[in-house]
Amino acid sequence: MVSTSMEGGAWCARDISLRAQKKFLSRVGGVASARALVLDEHAAKLLDQFLTVLRERLEKREAEKLVKHVIKAAVKLGVLRRHGHLSPADDRALAAFRSKFHTVLMAVVSFCEVDFSYDRGFLQDALRESHQSLKSVVERHLSDKSVSRLAGVFALVSRAELLDSLFAGAVSADVQALARLLRRELDRGLL
Repeated sequence: MVSTSMEGGAWCARDISLRAQKKFLSRVGGVASARALVLDEHAAKLLDQFLTVLRERLEKREAEKLVKHVIKAAVKLGVLRRHGHLSPADDRALAAFRSKFHTVLMAVVSFCEVDFSYDRGFLQDALRESHQSLKSVVERHLSDKSVSRLAGVFALVSRAELLDSLFAGAVSADVQALARLLRRELDRGLL
């Protein structure tokens, strides 16, 4: 079960999402938008498991910051899209991002399900292409700080050491759990 509060200092993707949404919506949206953008249970579980995986391989603070930046960017882009601030070109770029990022997610699942299928170069290239697609939209609509944060996210998750620790050799139980969640969402057509 996904917790919905930060009781006792526990970190939860849903809490970070709600705070980011409230802050951003206070500037550009309203209460109706806030209700429509609440991070769903499936996304919260995925992000919490992603955080668990990262905490084992990075410093706790760095892992939490990375997931927080992902959530903030998603919330901001969701608000912009909901309020019609994205052009048709932006929509096409986001569709390209979704397609390329879908390839990344499918590769991650494959690396966990098929022994000896890990290909760092392929994954790094797919992440770089995903970042470029998203960057074209983010640069036009978000602050330089947000663009920089997103670049930092992609740089971190593309690091050879991190990718090798996730997929080279035996895949750990926490990574397998993330892959199962991803597979479920991919099969449902939600990612």
